[in-house]
Amino acid sequence: MSTITTRSGKGSPLTNNEVDSNFTNLNTDKAELSGATFTGEIVANAGIALGDNDKATFGAGDDLQIYHDGSNSYVHDNGTGRLFLKANDGVWIRGNNNSTLGKFTQGGAVTLYHNNVQKLATTSTGINVTGSVVADGLTVGGSLGNFNIS
Repeated sequence: MSTITTRSGKGSPLTNNEVDSNFTNLNTDKAELSGATFTGEIVANAGIALGDNDKATFGAGDDLQIYHDGSNSYVHDNGTGRLFLKANDGVWIRGNNNSTLGKFTQGGAVTLYHNNVQKLATTSTGINVTGSVVADGLTVGGSLGNFNIS
């Protein structure tokens, strides 16, 4: 960061030449209002505010975009490859009212909910369904010894 040298004590203001010499290269210490480039980590403890249709973009070709269009919010992966959501234990998807929509547990079940009520869950042997199953067809494999019709 540049240092500005002032006259000690009270006295006359700095001359134009003194002001000019103090402000040489001072612009290297501040971000421009448009098109600033940073190296290293950026810390924004109070958050970063983006308006509607403003995008946080990642990747050389803006491959990943996160934005809000005024009505809906988007995480848009437009690059090659897949979009991965990673978590230490699992991923839960919740609605704004905190209702559970789905749970994806690492090494465990995938559970889907309707109106915050569990309806389908994968298990180590297949699936568990709560409620009725409507299907266009049904193929039952394996032994019919555990097949019950009620």
